[in-house]
Amino acid sequence: MPRIVVSTLECLPCPVCGELLDRGAGRQGLVWICQDCRAGAVTLPILRRHAPRPFVNALWQAALHHGRPSALVCPACTQPFVDVATTFGGRIQVCVRCYWVWLDSDALDQLATDSTALPAASHELPPPRRALRDLRRAP
Repeated sequence: MPRIVVSTLECLPCPVCGELLDRGAGRQGLVWICQDCRAGAVTLPILRRHAPRPFVNALWQAALHHGRPSALVCPACTQPFVDVATTFGGRIQVCVRCYWVWLDSDALDQLATDSTALPAASHELPPPRRALRDLRRAP
């Protein structure tokens, strides 16, 4: 029986090139950067501290409802990312299992300069499940 190796948060491989990610403490929390790909990852809670709320909400809803399975796998849980399109033509990978967000170099540059350009949802998103549940319970 093959042994399953679970990665630690200390030595995570880059989902693109396989090199180890550099873990660092940013102003808002932990970040993981690939020096070769010039890309990086943050968790959704860390992204919420830095990026505008509408962007993060649109990104998460797009990942849940409109994302496509990615060829890249999350380095933390080894499950496939969900691929989400952005308004500037780039892609953001989201792990809906462990809340990781992988940003390629284009997305990192765009987020650093103008995060309002990133929301992926250009169409109306379905209401959250909680709102639907509350509507069903209403008399």
